[in-house]
Amino acid sequence: MSLSQAAPASRPITIERPVGLASALTVLCLIVLFFVSSKVLDAAGIPYGSPGGSALSKFHPATFLALAALGVWAIAIGPGRLLAQLAAKRPGTLVFALAILLLAFQAAIVQKLPISAVVDTFVLPLALFVSISALRAPVAERLLIGLHLFFLLNSTLGYLEYFTPWRLTPVYQDGVIVTYDWRATALLGHPLINALSTGIYLLILTGPGGRRFDMPIRAFLLLYSLGAMVAFGGRAATIVLLALLALRGAFSLLRVLAGRRFRLRDAMVVAVILTMIATIGSLLVQGGALDNFVGRFQDDSGSAATRVAMFHIFDGMALRDVFFAPDLVHVGSNQRRLDLAIGIESFVVAFFAYYGIVTTVLFFLGLAAFVAEIVRSVGPAALLPLGYYFVVTSTATGIANKTIDFALIMAMILILLDRRFIPQAIPGRPAC
Repeated sequence: MSLSQAAPASRPITIERPVGLASALTVLCLIVLFFVSSKVLDAAGIPYGSPGGSALSKFHPATFLALAALGVWAIAIGPGRLLAQLAAKRPGTLVFALAILLLAFQAAIVQKLPISAVVDTFVLPLALFVSISALRAPVAERLLIGLHLFFLLNSTLGYLEYFTPWRLTPVYQDGVIVTYDWRATALLGHPLINALSTGIYLLILTGPGGRRFDMPIRAFLLLYSLGAMVAFGGRAATIVLLALLALRGAFSLLRVLAGRRFRLRDAMVVAVILTMIATIGSLLVQGGALDNFVGRFQDDSGSAATRVAMFHIFDGMALRDVFFAPDLVHVGSNQRRLDLAIGIESFVVAFFAYYGIVTTVLFFLGLAAFVAEIVRSVGPAALLPLGYYFVVTSTATGIANKTIDFALIMAMILILLDRRFIPQAIPGRPAC
């Protein structure tokens, strides 16, 4: 859907300027989203994720830009026309908007929780979805190229931070710089966010989103990004990614064995890639370069124990509270009793603990409707990256907390899997 083309052709002069401004605001929002992490805001003295500061400082700058872009798009297209277009072609966005309103009411009015968590985590991706969908092809294609360059730069910084003590965005804890964490923070500000987004980038590259490149370039980007996963140190992200890549490779092999044609040159490149991964990986392990990463599986600093203990977070809670409005004081008391200093490491469990069963189920239905719209926008190629995102983020507090991760991942999928720029599979080449 190209919402920007919904305006009448009889008013080109009056419409063109708002469309240009809306496009510029959308691009600026994406730049801020990918380059200004919460760690950057903290380092700049803005208490985005720490106590103190004004109420406005608790909202990410990308949220303000996304809402401004949406407002200008509404002016350019017409508010009524925009709503009609969404209701007719993207009804899941309106269902999600209603679900967000329900969650905001439960959070702010019933549970007395900060509204910024709901706004940054869910309003931002919704507004950005509409804005990205309205972009014209030339702007969208430049964004696509920009995202590929972004991940190339991000992986490079990941390598640099892994092999040196330097950090682009230092991590602070209680106002003190953390020096014991070896994992790279790179441009996205947190190791696990970097691992998750790089994993999704790899899934896109190995799918239809990688058809844009010749096999040698595609192979280089795959190897380079896969190596960066070690620098970011995400265990769940890496394990799930390798499992999905293995499954994808196995299905491709089965299709070849079933008689599907392939180019000898591409087969040779794949063989070289696999040989290089095995050889380089073996050399790195023997040389001790992967000791820190391997150590994450041997000592998880209590993360696995936290995931087991978190299911006792509801102990002693009245059934009515569990359904409608959990007592957050009781939840906090159980966290301290269970020594859950890391937090509730599952966004599903955290949602039930913070908002109750009824609100959580209704909101998840709205979220599912929105995810369905993302899939409808770019096609089935979005299913694997989205599934990967929700599986990996289910091992952390994720979207149950204040985060811009969901908006970031949604933007990646919409831009990198835009069907206008994906070459169709041709005979003699693998479909992926």
